[in-house]
Amino acid sequence: MRVMGIDIGFGQVKVVVDGLAVKFPSQIAQFLEGELSDVPVVQHNGMWYVVGEEATAFRHKLSLSTVELLIRYSPVLLKRALMEVGEGGEYFVVSGLPPRFRHMGEEFSKALQTVEGVRNVLVVPQGAGILEDVRDYVRSQGGALILDIGFNTVDFLSVRVKGSDVVKERGGTIEGLGVKSAVEIFRSLLPAEVGFLRNEPYVFLVPYFVKGRLTLAGKEVFLQEERTKASKLWTEQIYLRLQEEIGELIKSKPVFVVAGGGAYFLDRSLFEREVYIPVEPDFSNARGYHKIGLGIIRRGF
Repeated sequence: MRVMGIDIGFGQVKVVVDGLAVKFPSQIAQFLEGELSDVPVVQHNGMWYVVGEEATAFRHKLSLSTVELLIRYSPVLLKRALMEVGEGGEYFVVSGLPPRFRHMGEEFSKALQTVEGVRNVLVVPQGAGILEDVRDYVRSQGGALILDIGFNTVDFLSVRVKGSDVVKERGGTIEGLGVKSAVEIFRSLLPAEVGFLRNEPYVFLVPYFVKGRLTLAGKEVFLQEERTKASKLWTEQIYLRLQEEIGELIKSKPVFVVAGGGAYFLDRSLFEREVYIPVEPDFSNARGYHKIGLGIIRRGF
């Protein structure tokens, strides 16, 4: 039985299986009868869907804007993941939900188990994946505050070291301060020269935020200054919200571990302490889920 660690987020799906790591956008579009296309499609409950980057070209897109919708369509995303890593054999799937939605873990697990080839499912709090990925580092530091910065949310998990164990102290979710918030700040700072972009959808702005530039009428327009300022303002908002949420607990942590897709854009200097970012931080949760699954397999179910 193969172990799959899968991090299903609002922005992207990250998958780790047997040393293979793949990701694709969490975008789904209905594939209607009569449409001509050679893109791979997924069948679920009698419907056909296009998933990932290819979905942007189709008209009937689905907006996965809530955890309820993400759970409802998680089998579609999982089936697309299986197409990427190989559909043969049986899988033990490990995934996670933000801490505030842990009460929906059973519903999420049941949804994933409807997919053919999935034998067992384990759902853990999202930060647990990152913790497992960086456990040795956290142990060496005596504790940490772990941040998982995703598309919509920032999940936090405070941990300390007790003897040889890493103990979870407190976790939670901050809504509305994920990467999408940084891009919205970037939108507000765009110069008049590219002011037309302020009316464009979020997904259209992301590439310009990531690259810090765009080409307009054959001329390259540099936006690094706006991106840097947006990142600084966004990081400050996150830090202030963390102070509201966990106050003095922040001061007791020698290091912040920052993972998720938002780790690429964070202004580390504002945290006033060491900030550790794992290699390929957007895959950190999925790697940790995979490790958790392997450990359970080795111990026996």
